[in-house]
Amino acid sequence: MRWVPNALTLSRPVLLLPMMLLLALGGATGARWSLGLFLLASVTDFFDGWLARRLDCASNLGVFLDPLADKVFANVLLVFLAARHPDWVPLWVVLLLIAREFAVQGFRSMAPCVGVVIGTGQLNKLKLVFQLSACGTALGGLAWPAAAQVLKPLTWAALALALAAALWSMFTLFRDNADLWRRAPLTMERR
Repeated sequence: MRWVPNALTLSRPVLLLPMMLLLALGGATGARWSLGLFLLASVTDFFDGWLARRLDCASNLGVFLDPLADKVFANVLLVFLAARHPDWVPLWVVLLLIAREFAVQGFRSMAPCVGVVIGTGQLNKLKLVFQLSACGTALGGLAWPAAAQVLKPLTWAALALALAAALWSMFTLFRDNADLWRRAPLTMERR
């Protein structure tokens, strides 16, 4: 049973392929099935951590995989939606979100070289919630075109909030850790 949380985590990126195939091939019916898989994947995001704590089997692998699976799931789905449905998800917003991911991840990767580990803040988690909300409302609008007048503005609002949270968290991360640029790197062990 100790493997279940990591299996749930890995199910999110695995569910991307059938979701995208259903969206590409199935019209409104495919979008409904894709939305169902999206909701299933979203539920796994809650249960993987909950189960790891409940079963007392939290691991370094799980700590590594969970945010990676979240980033892959949200960003790949947003890129797909922007490519296939730019009226729902503007590509320029997705590109800014991805550029921010690279900048922040690069900075976080540099920090251990100077003896610092930078954790994920609440704004990053909020950004993910807004990204997933945008994906969910876009999928809902594609599944039920009659609801598009309501769901499209909600999608855009969620994307705007995701972008605001992303840029603000990047700014505060760089501001609060500006001293890292001046630190000498630690002596690293070569393997």
